[in-house]
Amino acid sequence: MVKQKNNSTPTLKGFIYQFLVALKKCFELQEGESVYIETFGDVSILGGKDTSQIESKFYKSDLTDADHNVWNTLNNWLKDEFPLHSFSSLVLLTTQKVKSTSAWFGWNEKSTKDKLAILKDISTKYARKRSTKNTKTEKLVNVVLDESKSLKLKVVLEKFVIDNNALNDIKVYNSIKETYAKAIPNIRQEEFIRSMLGYVVSPKVIDNNWKISYEEFTREVNLIAQSLIDTTTQFPSKIKLKDLKHIEYNENLFVNKIRQIEYEGVILDAITDYVQTKWLIIKEIQVSKKISDSLVEYEDSLFSRHKVEYRKACRNCDSDVKRIFHSQNFYDHMMSSDEGTFYIYNSVPAYFHNGMLHILAEEEDNFSWLLKKCDSL
Repeated sequence: MVKQKNNSTPTLKGFIYQFLVALKKCFELQEGESVYIETFGDVSILGGKDTSQIESKFYKSDLTDADHNVWNTLNNWLKDEFPLHSFSSLVLLTTQKVKSTSAWFGWNEKSTKDKLAILKDISTKYARKRSTKNTKTEKLVNVVLDESKSLKLKVVLEKFVIDNNALNDIKVYNSIKETYAKAIPNIRQEEFIRSMLGYVVSPKVIDNNWKISYEEFTREVNLIAQSLIDTTTQFPSKIKLKDLKHIEYNENLFVNKIRQIEYEGVILDAITDYVQTKWLIIKEIQVSKKISDSLVEYEDSLFSRHKVEYRKACRNCDSDVKRIFHSQNFYDHMMSSDEGTFYIYNSVPAYFHNGMLHILAEEEDNFSWLLKKCDSL
């Protein structure tokens, strides 16, 4: 589908990026500190020894000498209403790259005097340009370098650093999850980060001057984390599969065992259950020795029950003529049975129970759906 000309996704991604930056800073808070959003700028950290004002920019293009974002940010910091002396650092956090030929290259290692000279040099070169000149940017450049603001500009430049080539929105999100959600069960980590991001932009927080204190954030983290940990007695959510190619499993042993009973109609469901279960084991169960040990017990229980039910079904298979018919009935009986609990979970979903049976069929040679004659047992 072609995106509309009025598509606002880039703008929204910029806002989301700002909130992700704010969330990361909330997790980094120390006692007595607070994060402010859209109060003095994008994100501010106050209350501690090191205070900072962060302007977050989410752009794919390189950072140019006359980049509107840089000059607009400097202009905002030079305004009378901006509490410049409240911050020990002023940060332009941008996903943009800085080329080695850029005036901004190595900016953070420059002296205040050199930084001022760079700004003036950019201004001179920009003034000479006859084309591709942005009048709004040119006005900003002139305002920033206005002689009446020279003393304040020097203070700004002493504190101004550029954090360029910063992580993009997806990488920031993953970094927050990997760093601050370790205590949460794997399957609930996404929910934890989404809940904390929801807290950051909640009406309650916004109405509180969009201020989030260390104490308030810590309390919310503990409440949400404990809630998610306590509810892990519910079976983990099913892993969402993207573009599952059933044909790739057509020659697996568990599929061939279904073909032995001429039950083609159940193969697609069988493959889906098998893959869903395998992925859940990899994502959630294998990371914990306790759950892995419980899985072995659950698998042994399934295998033992299969043996018992298999013998019973074979005794009821009175002729070779109905062998396939009874084998299909046996398959359906096993797939619809309830194997009880697993680990601390109150119930086991059908797809996982059935997926485990298919895993057994894949791994165990003496696991079969095709019934034998009673006298051959």
